Amino acid sequence: MRPTLGEWRRLALLVVAVVALVAVAGAATTGTDDGQPSGESVLNDTRDRYAAADTVVVTANVTVDNGSANRTSTVEFAAAGNRSRTVVAGQNVTYRTGVNETVAWYVGPNRSVAVERGAAGRVAGVEPVGNASSTLDPTNRSADEANLSATYLRRGSDDGTDAHVVEVRPDDPSATTTATVWVAVDDSRLLRVETEDGTNTTVIDYRETRFNASVHDSTFDPPGDRLSVASVERYDAFGAAQTNTSLDLPRLDAEFRNATVLTRAAGTNVAQRYRDDGDDVTVVSTTADREFDRSGENATRVTVDGHEANVTTVRDAAVVYWEDDGVTTAVVVEGSEDRAVSLARRLDG
Repeated sequence: MRPTLGEWRRLALLVVAVVALVAVAGAATTGTDDGQPSGESVLNDTRDRYAAADTVVVTANVTVDNGSANRTSTVEFAAAGNRSRTVVAGQNVTYRTGVNETVAWYVGPNRSVAVERGAAGRVAGVEPVGNASSTLDPTNRSADEANLSATYLRRGSDDGTDAHVVEVRPDDPSATTTATVWVAVDDSRLLRVETEDGTNTTVIDYRETRFNASVHDSTFDPPGDRLSVASVERYDAFGAAQTNTSLDLPRLDAEFRNATVLTRAAGTNVAQRYRDDGDDVTVVSTTADREFDRSGENATRVTVDGHEANVTTVRDAAVVYWEDDGVTTAVVVEGSEDRAVSLARRLDG
């Protein structure tokens, strides 16, 4: 049973996103009358333990069993502030993904890509990795959003480690997914999670968890043998961005927020970000081979400043793009295609 790319990514997310189970503060809980803690209090302590750490480094084994076949992978995860890296290895296939202050990157067997964080990366077909801190600290999720109940089952042992065992179950009576969580008594770290959804049983064994460990900055950089990112610079003024790139940048008559100039062997990519009438707008100029609309089937031809352009919708954003003299220009906005065309026609330069 060979996993698909999407399944590998889900395995990686399981290891870190399962910490969101602790965001049940204030939800329905079942405690005990013999002095044992409630399921809620155990998970709250775990949430606080992970949220308070400057860095978290985790190694886990993830096994998925559907009753007729199973697969196991090893997941290594490191997070420090808004930077993270995840490595998923199994069945002779390895996937790596990460994010630092400026670049989100992904390396797989057949595809590798690095993009600047923000709307331009999303439209290019790469979903930027989320903030590592928010992944590990789910306190921004309310109990109402969680809709979970935590029940303290027993105090037991996980490979000899004294543990609290808590069951987490959705309040929705039609839901089929349940999770059993083992939490170390001495330091509130996750030891084991078992989830069942009626089809698959997924077991996460946390082999090692280190809090506040020293993590070198290079951990969060793209691997140089697969991705070449020569430089990434961010500017708070249009003039500074224009001065520091050889591209002739168009300018939008709107509130300039910032610009990112990413230089790679494959070309230069500049993403300017504006605010106009309540909308976030990104203007991309690139000499790299960017796929703003992979299929091309849904694009509509329009004219922008004498250029034959395409307008399409990619996920939740409308995109207008055209090429001139080796430079592709694109205008991206989370709005209608008409709105994107109108913005593109307002570009100066």
